[in-house]
Amino acid sequence: MQIILFLLYLILFCFALTRIKFFTNSNLEKPILISLFLIKVLAGLAYAWFYTLPAYHINSDSFRFYAYSLEETNILLTQPLHFFKDIFTYGYQTTGNVFVGDNSYWNDLKSNIIIKLLAVCNVFSFKNYYINIIFFNFLFFFGLIAFYRLMQNVFNVNKVILILPIFFIPSFLFWCSGIHKDGLLFSAIGMVFFYFNVCLLKGYSFKKVALVLSLLFIIFFLRSYVALLLLLAMFAWWVAQQSKKHLLSFILVYVVAIILFFISPFIHSKLNFPNYISVKQHEFSILDGGSSIIAKSIDPSFAGFLHYLPNALDMAFMQPHIFNFKNLSYIPAIIENLGMIIILIILLVKRKKKIVMPPVVYACLFFGITMLLIAGYTVTFSGAIVRYRSLVLPILVTLVFANINFESIFKNKNLFKLKK
Repeated sequence: MQIILFLLYLILFCFALTRIKFFTNSNLEKPILISLFLIKVLAGLAYAWFYTLPAYHINSDSFRFYAYSLEETNILLTQPLHFFKDIFTYGYQTTGNVFVGDNSYWNDLKSNIIIKLLAVCNVFSFKNYYINIIFFNFLFFFGLIAFYRLMQNVFNVNKVILILPIFFIPSFLFWCSGIHKDGLLFSAIGMVFFYFNVCLLKGYSFKKVALVLSLLFIIFFLRSYVALLLLLAMFAWWVAQQSKKHLLSFILVYVVAIILFFISPFIHSKLNFPNYISVKQHEFSILDGGSSIIAKSIDPSFAGFLHYLPNALDMAFMQPHIFNFKNLSYIPAIIENLGMIIILIILLVKRKKKIVMPPVVYACLFFGITMLLIAGYTVTFSGAIVRYRSLVLPILVTLVFANINFESIFKNKNLFKLKK
């Protein structure tokens, strides 16, 4: 019976994809839309299967969230007011610090959001974990299509060149298809990029601004530093939009942001951002895990961050190393890293000439790189960095793909002809 219900919901959501204008306006044919969604759901099932393995199940956040959501569903059905009121309550003396994990309402909130969302889904899925995968990936699909539509408007390339990096990067497909916060994060980021671009080009409206602000709040609650980095990219984007010198505008905004970052302790003790990074790194370093990398503590000063920069770059862009093979789970990440290196080499050799770089491209580039740097400074596990890095790979790799001259590579093939 549960399998039949799963298939019925799958058919229902596939049908919805072909009727909702936000999806159909992507100019992707209906069979492609359905196929991409089915691949996401299959990846979500693979994610679930992976975390049913004995070695990984005990530490699975996804199944832990699901277990908590079952009781939350009972509360929703019997005490709906308490269910929603509970989101704003906490068991600590104070709400705690937004950027620190210990005894913090804000740190608990990022998990509670997923649990509450699962609890709502349980009502319709009859508390079936696997049917919830369909619901979650339907929400995730909005952000993917939003980012696809944005890139489609920016680059004059064949749809295949955009589909491949946005939908098919292995680590992204895996980590952002399971029941967790990653897929929801990217979906919100993609929607923010899309609608902020619409606002800049076509004018602001209450509906669009309210939507962008709501999405930013969701991102902040799920992972606060992502929202701050996104706001910085959006501000630089807005400044560049007013100027003819787009790259210079971004550089100036980010230089000022770096200065403010390091002088923040002198502005107010609660705005000590360098110390928050150092504390976050320490929180990671004391966790147990087979992929732990021994790293020195970051001194929360400009000199300390500069000294740690090579380690951060190595962690963000190179881990896990090809010679740091520990178990079979490392193979996909190592192959993906090698693939990224090959793609960059192709870009250097087959780069398009006379490339126009509008502000939105710099916004994606600067946002993606700063996200990776923060991960490099805080994460101390080569396994964990794969997950954190996967969140921005579609953004960065799409920029690379769009600037490769595929026509010269596939001269006798129609696949990469420049047609939208």
